[in-house]
Amino acid sequence: MKRVLKFAACLAFAPFFLLSCEEQEPITDEINTLEVTPSDPISFLASGNTAVTLTVTTDAESWDFTAPAWIEATQEENTLSVNAKDNTEASRVGRIEFIAGNAEPVTVTVMQEEGSGSQGGNKGGASIVDTANEGPDVELSVEYTSLDAIADATAEVKVVLKEAVAEEVTVTLGYDAAYLNEFKLTHDDMECELFPEAALKFSSNTLTVPAGQTESTPVTVTMDMDAEGVASMVTYLVPVYVESAEGAEVASDDSRVNYLVKRSLKKEVKNVVYFEVNDTNPMNAIEYLLEDGTPFFDAVILFAGNINYNSTDDLVYLSNNPNVTALLENSETYLQPLRKKGIKVYLGLLGNHDAAGLAQLSDWGAQQFAAEVAAAVLEYKIDGVNLDDEYSSYPDLDNPWFTSPSAAAGSRLCYELRKAFDKTVPWETEVSVFQYGRIYSLTVVDGVEPGEFVDFWVANYGGSTSPAAGMSYKQCSYLSIECNLGGGLYSATEERARSAKESGYGWCMWFAFDPSGSGSIRSNYSSSFNAMSNTARGLYDMELLTPTGVWHKIGEGQYDPERHPFGN
Repeated sequence: MKRVLKFAACLAFAPFFLLSCEEQEPITDEINTLEVTPSDPISFLASGNTAVTLTVTTDAESWDFTAPAWIEATQEENTLSVNAKDNTEASRVGRIEFIAGNAEPVTVTVMQEEGSGSQGGNKGGASIVDTANEGPDVELSVEYTSLDAIADATAEVKVVLKEAVAEEVTVTLGYDAAYLNEFKLTHDDMECELFPEAALKFSSNTLTVPAGQTESTPVTVTMDMDAEGVASMVTYLVPVYVESAEGAEVASDDSRVNYLVKRSLKKEVKNVVYFEVNDTNPMNAIEYLLEDGTPFFDAVILFAGNINYNSTDDLVYLSNNPNVTALLENSETYLQPLRKKGIKVYLGLLGNHDAAGLAQLSDWGAQQFAAEVAAAVLEYKIDGVNLDDEYSSYPDLDNPWFTSPSAAAGSRLCYELRKAFDKTVPWETEVSVFQYGRIYSLTVVDGVEPGEFVDFWVANYGGSTSPAAGMSYKQCSYLSIECNLGGGLYSATEERARSAKESGYGWCMWFAFDPSGSGSIRSNYSSSFNAMSNTARGLYDMELLTPTGVWHKIGEGQYDPERHPFGN
């Protein structure tokens, strides 16, 4: 896989000054610092609390704070004394936000137990529960293959008494829109949105426990996942709670069932994009959405890390240039947002003009290198690797690290990577291959077929792959497109995509897509977007939405963490 051509560009910037009759503060790009200690969540009893002192450290001239009315806070120089007013109601959660100059705000979560006047004092009371799940938080998912066939999400809730009572118990359910903020505070700022109330229905708002019994008949909760305002790949909170109760008390901890619902398109064919990270910010992948909100790209390959050999120390090792290093070491900024959107992130592996190659390691050498790569996958929280066997020189066969270049050696490395990932990484990982060089073919390793240790492989530009031993077409690409130089670009038609889906293929590959032009190559957005739109129609019967944002690369080892309006 050839790297795209590079062109250097220079930009000149001229300083400017603002003049006025008053002395101006000097213009500076420096960001203020702000630290609050301790910053862990603070927990208070319902009453009888002792104040907690927080220390504020900043280089700004002053600092300030905001807090809910039930929190008592006194500011003195660099400290804030925090306490909670006595509570006679349900438990409560809030935040204190600290600000100073242009520093990033700091927040401290404050929680307080319910008071004696709340319904939580009745240990023999009632609770509402989901009939199929334990606990207050219930996850529901809806998969679909067509916009015309998005099913509802359904669940059942019931009232349970700890002991039978002499009189009938009646509980009325409601939708607590005001609970979203508290839910986020108590769930580590989970990314979720409020489900539209208009899209929620109860078969009955009332639950009744007859006298002498301990459970009500369940009622059905129906969530219209095709309603206006509901998008795919978004987690929605449906906060069901006890609005009123007669005949029994409902403890605050037992008064809620929080449904977390998400719909997702079940793609029969997925899209993987190789980003030339020397030129392109991989955050651009999140801007390309189908009309239902599903990301067009299912996987991103960071092209590329390198396999290298240090002859002085006689060591094969994983080497990353400044651009790859910047992305990995800032994984929370540039990679985890992709994963949260459901886009997997793989590190590309590529030869680097020395004796270390992806298809010329000995069995022992493959084990050692695979262990190092697995450690990197774990450290940087990514989903696996992609192998591209290019740019390696012939090895010294007397060195125990190496063996003769061959498909068998390349397959061995894939096999050892699969084993190392399974041993080291607790989440699902994948090994994928670019069909090139010595790993143009895949072979059986220790009696294990490649379909068991290679998750998918993609072809060279304009081509397609066919199943190796133990593989299905779901692990193969029907087309590979080089976005910058145009290889295969005009083969990305709606008709070919439909045919590929009918034939059972699982992947389409895109290489060197760059919608920003902020690196050393010009934007190839226009031609690429047209091909992607054709593909979206053929694979999913959906339009590809025009992007509204773009992400830039701003220098060697530097990426802009801010989203810009598309075209800027």
